[in-house]
Amino acid sequence: MVRRQIPVVLSTVRKILPVEGTLSAPVVAEPTSARAPLEAVSPRAWRALWVASLATVLVGFNSTATNIALDDIQSGFVGATAADVGWGVVGFFIGTAAFLPLAGRLADRIGRKRIFQLGLLVFALSAVFSATAGTVITLNLSRVLQAFAGAAILPSSLALVLPLFPESRRTTAVGLWSAAGPLGAGVAPGVAALILASSGWRIVYLVSAPVALLMFWAGQSLLKELPTPPNQQKLDLVGAAAGTLAIGAVVTAIMQGRVWGYTSALTSVVAVVGVLSFVLFVANSFRHPEPLLNLHLLRRRGVMVANTVNFLVGITSQSIWIVWPLFMKNVWNFSTLQVGMGVTLGPIAAGFSTLTFSRLADRIGSIGLCRLGAALQAFAVFWHFTQLSADINFWSAFAPGIMLYGLGWGMSIPLLNGVALEWVEEQYYGETNGLFSTVRYVAAAIGTAAVFALLTVNAGVEALPYYDRILGFFLVASVLGALAMWIKIGKSPKLSKMSS
Repeated sequence: MVRRQIPVVLSTVRKILPVEGTLSAPVVAEPTSARAPLEAVSPRAWRALWVASLATVLVGFNSTATNIALDDIQSGFVGATAADVGWGVVGFFIGTAAFLPLAGRLADRIGRKRIFQLGLLVFALSAVFSATAGTVITLNLSRVLQAFAGAAILPSSLALVLPLFPESRRTTAVGLWSAAGPLGAGVAPGVAALILASSGWRIVYLVSAPVALLMFWAGQSLLKELPTPPNQQKLDLVGAAAGTLAIGAVVTAIMQGRVWGYTSALTSVVAVVGVLSFVLFVANSFRHPEPLLNLHLLRRRGVMVANTVNFLVGITSQSIWIVWPLFMKNVWNFSTLQVGMGVTLGPIAAGFSTLTFSRLADRIGSIGLCRLGAALQAFAVFWHFTQLSADINFWSAFAPGIMLYGLGWGMSIPLLNGVALEWVEEQYYGETNGLFSTVRYVAAAIGTAAVFALLTVNAGVEALPYYDRILGFFLVASVLGALAMWIKIGKSPKLSKMSS
């Protein structure tokens, strides 16, 4: 029944997808039908974009590379549980989300190139620490250090590159850069599978060290430090502490609630601490003269909508790369190499989609493409929710879903950041990108924590209800994200004053 409805659904999506120019504009601006002609881009700008994007690929790669090796890592430490190893995955997202805002502020203070290069050096060092860890605790702490380094790389990289591109080509630049991290996350299981087939799990961590050093060398010669305005304001340490405590407490309540009991006093206390810390973070962000996250940006309609979709879809876009390998390996008994090769169908589709539609967005706009992409992602999750079973049906049930998800992801996620950036002036690019990246990693931390909380049984036929729970949770989040993309935002205003 579901299969017979697929053509109908796709046809309906094509019929209801609006032309971007039909949206009402609150501010008088150039019509979409008269977009500015595309300007030439210097070779230096393209080279700088490649350096920034590849460094971002490295961060994304390390966010999911070990997902396929969780069983191997657990067996490598005596007495380690699946939850112990899972904290290494979740800790990476928590550390990235927590340090991203502070890293952006430090970049504005001491130089974006300096922060970018320092992040790469620490990233290489933490990769060595992870590969040589003697205990699971040491491994998890090394992963948090690596997350801090990744957080230093992300906000500074785009800020270094974007001013090199003319305004008419920035959607392409933002799209390609935005795709780099999640694409790295997508290809990581396949690459990790190849490494695991010939080496141990420690090599999966170790390979990042020479790549990070190579990016450091390339950045030293190809990236140029940009002048930053003088800033004498104090760093928002209260915001840093409150934000870190908020995401850490919420994720802990989600993951440990399974052990403590979700109705226990301890879980309730931790959850309340997380909520109160979040409230403090928001209140402080609006009062502080230089907050870690400029929440005033959310007053811009396009920024608000883009980040709402970013959060809802982001719950799934990172954590689903944990679910797919676990399902194939533990339910279908696929080998590690088979799993790695199977999940690469998603990144292949995403890569094709990103390269195609990022360039197209410069000509027709991003909104319509983002809407279609978010709808495809939701439909792909629905497909797997209804089609996956204990029977091995890779080509008829699994492959169509993962490829549709990749196509939708490449059409929407990279362009969402560009939608937000279209609503702010150039001096706010760094803050806007920092906000977008932070929201994405917070969503990833919550989604990943939910996976480890819900997947109490992950192997055999008896595990199917638990996978259904996760896919059901992902489906709700993806559908809400697709619906949020239909909120009217109008045409982005040009040269309007920043809301105070």
